Amino acid sequence: MAPPESEHFSAEIFAPPYLFKGPRPTLSSVPLTTTYGAVLPVGTPDAARIASVALLKLGTVTHAFNQDQRYVPLAFTHGKGGLSVQAPASPNLAPPGYYMLFIVDTTGVPSVGAILHMQATP
Repeated sequence: MAPPESEHFSAEIFAPPYLFKGPRPTLSSVPLTTTYGAVLPVGTPDAARIASVALLKLGTVTHAFNQDQRYVPLAFTHGKGGLSVQAPASPNLAPPGYYMLFIVDTTGVPSVGAILHMQATP
């Protein structure tokens, strides 16, 4: 006799395809806080192969709806040993709060995110 459904334990492991395209880019240094319009020094040994940089707002879920999630692409330039990343210009683009900063390489592989606090004044 089969066990009741409540006693059936199983799990699935999700492995995103990008994890099999090569090594993930790494973030060696990211400022803990920044202000609007600032230039952020982002340390990475993979600077030459970075194709994009973005912020993802940490979620605030209420009533099963996340009202504050957002993706904010950032302009950047390559430098020796890292990137110079332009923070959003105003709170209209990225309201104050906590974000995860990601770098993505030319094959579409993202880094592990680093937490960054966007604040209106230093």
